Amino acid sequence: MCRLSCFTTGMRMAFRSLRTTFTLAGIGTLIVLACGTETGDTTRPSGSGSGSGGTSAGGSSSGGTSAGGSSSGGSAAGIAVDGGGSDGLNECAGETIQGELIPLDIYVMLDTSHSMVEPDPTKWAAVKQALTSFLQDTGSAGLGVGIQFFPLKTPGVVEQCRASAECNGGICVLKTCYPSEFVTPCDSNADCMQGQQSCVDLGVDCVDNSQFCVPPGNRCSPAAGGCVRLAGSYCTNYWSCDNGAYATPAVEIAALPRAAQPLIASINAQTPLGRTPTSAALRGAIDHAGAWARQNASHRVVVLLATDGLPTECDPTDIPQIAQIAGAGLRGAPSITTFVIGVFAPADAQQGQANLDTIAASGGSQRAIIVDASQNVSRQFLDALNAIRGSSVACEFHIPTPRDGRTLDYGKVNMLYTSSSGTTTTLYYVGSAANCDPQQGGWYYDVDPKSGATPSKMIVCDSNCGTFKASGGQVDVKMGCQTVIQPPR
Repeated sequence: MCRLSCFTTGMRMAFRSLRTTFTLAGIGTLIVLACGTETGDTTRPSGSGSGSGGTSAGGSSSGGTSAGGSSSGGSAAGIAVDGGGSDGLNECAGETIQGELIPLDIYVMLDTSHSMVEPDPTKWAAVKQALTSFLQDTGSAGLGVGIQFFPLKTPGVVEQCRASAECNGGICVLKTCYPSEFVTPCDSNADCMQGQQSCVDLGVDCVDNSQFCVPPGNRCSPAAGGCVRLAGSYCTNYWSCDNGAYATPAVEIAALPRAAQPLIASINAQTPLGRTPTSAALRGAIDHAGAWARQNASHRVVVLLATDGLPTECDPTDIPQIAQIAGAGLRGAPSITTFVIGVFAPADAQQGQANLDTIAASGGSQRAIIVDASQNVSRQFLDALNAIRGSSVACEFHIPTPRDGRTLDYGKVNMLYTSSSGTTTTLYYVGSAANCDPQQGGWYYDVDPKSGATPSKMIVCDSNCGTFKASGGQVDVKMGCQTVIQPPR
């Protein structure tokens, strides 16, 4: 045993700062996915509009685009129902076109740290199997998927070092600031807390060489134990903290099924190793998703962060600050939702759920999905992927182009919802997400056309989105009739 503090030296050791600090940490999993103005004189609702024609995308009713599963009929809660009067949409000829759902793209950031095979290598095999099944599933056809893995190695940094000069800007872990609860790599006292710590040689326990210890110099014998000075170690910057590296996909986002084989080949080529730089990986994932969304304005782009551990590398490593990264992505333009999947042993599940829920909530997906590592990991992980796919559709629609070739008047566009029983209602136009009524719901453009920008999407309020998923039905877009706006509250 060590005379003084001992620390596990394996891949599960976390970094903290001063410059970089290690501490023993649990492992979890994390994934980055999402769902989704007054424009002139408008008409108050009066009388039912009529949905027409189209193809089903997931319900059991006919005509239009299905907005979810099956329904028992009637007007769905959260929908603004047309009332009586003579100036409603049914008195306006207009042109009705089936609602076309916005394509969904997912940028997957997949944890390939050493804990994915420690202590049970079947966990990684199960995750690969689930991803392969998801990518090959006919239900994923048309879905855009890209992927990157974390951790990534820092180019030009050696794996084993004998001096910090070999680390290309990092520190070779041969010394630590002492006294300290953590192993805090240093080269000199200037790297430590002035007046409170000294930079001392770091050793390894000669009985159990997986333990760091201080001070070195004790006699090393199996009976007496001892702390032997390290002759070689590793660089603190061996695992990359460069956001840009994680923003560069291993396989770029592309539509399934064509993209399936490159994605599966890339996943199969990975060998889990290293620590868990969650903050850098998440920043990079959100950066790439945002850039992709700007290049593909008619698509919805989300991040899926899948991990089996808690952050151990790259600042910040604390959950609230990492949650702020997800929150900034959600508030960005374009908005990027982060979905999270965690793979935990039962003993770690409660804490893992709480930590990853914090990130998911800030990222707009409300709650992380936890996979029980003691059960069928492949089945649970596949179910989680399917749940994310299902929760991210049915709420954003293309703005159709009039068939007669005329320029679209954004003040003469309406969204109609038809339940599976055939009852058609008109959703109020509310201008922006901030104006969505929790009961009546409504819809809005992704950008206000009055600002001079050109909208690319019609987005349904969250309350309607939930109804679509739970109750099913169809969505149609009617053009050429004054937009029905939300009445004064």
